[in-house]
Amino acid sequence: MNDRELQSFLHEFGIDAESREALVFLPVVWVAWSDGTVEPGERALILELAAQHVNLGPEGARALENWLSFVPDRARVERGAALLVALDMRTRAGAGGDVIDFCRRVAQSGGSLFGRISTPEREAMEAVAHSLAVEPQLAWDKLRARLVVESHGSLEGWFDEEATNPFGGMPAPAKPKAEPAPPLDGPAGLAWSDAGGSAHLVVEERIVIGRGRGIDLQLAWDGQLSRAHAAIERRTEGVYLVDLGSLNGSIVNGDRVKERRLYGGEIIRLGETSFRWRA
Repeated sequence: MNDRELQSFLHEFGIDAESREALVFLPVVWVAWSDGTVEPGERALILELAAQHVNLGPEGARALENWLSFVPDRARVERGAALLVALDMRTRAGAGGDVIDFCRRVAQSGGSLFGRISTPEREAMEAVAHSLAVEPQLAWDKLRARLVVESHGSLEGWFDEEATNPFGGMPAPAKPKAEPAPPLDGPAGLAWSDAGGSAHLVVEERIVIGRGRGIDLQLAWDGQLSRAHAAIERRTEGVYLVDLGSLNGSIVNGDRVKERRLYGGEIIRLGETSFRWRA
């Protein structure tokens, strides 16, 4: 795996090479969500384990907070598991640790009597174990075959084209109704389409997007937007999308986020409007 390919995979999750160990906890968080909610004890344990065993880095910490706050997209979970296998990170995490062991410990901390693991959590752990029991070369071949930055669709049968997706029975986040995003190629900045056609906006420092008056980018026709829905900010370390406490959420590449770095090519859905960030 060359550096450019690895960078493309990691950017899909909003992380960089320095934060890649955060991926260890994506399936762990998925198990915590399997019964419909992440309990306070589960959240605390996940953060404790992450602090002890991996180097999250700033972007990894942001990604983990997003996963703990909103159910991760199941396609992203499965793709993340494949990347764990390809990078040989499934049975170790930084200074030590095992993904399945982390899953078990989190499931037992969820409040069940005597640490018993609930049926949804057990089934989630089985799905994770199935996804990790793959030869690294197979996982890598599958990832490379899907190395299309613009593709964020279903990954049914990722590991076995004839098998049922092991994550198929897991909860999926609600997706807003939105028009297709603008193409990847085009002028740098934030691109979108509306009744007036295609448009794009260069972000020099910070813009706020919403339907309220006085907003930098006002889309008054989109009734699913909050008055001040989200902001895009240029910082020293990069460009970030920040949700401003919107009612319907901010979606990047299919995942709802609080705050996420944008590397280029991401599809952003705010209300019923689809955007493309072009670096």
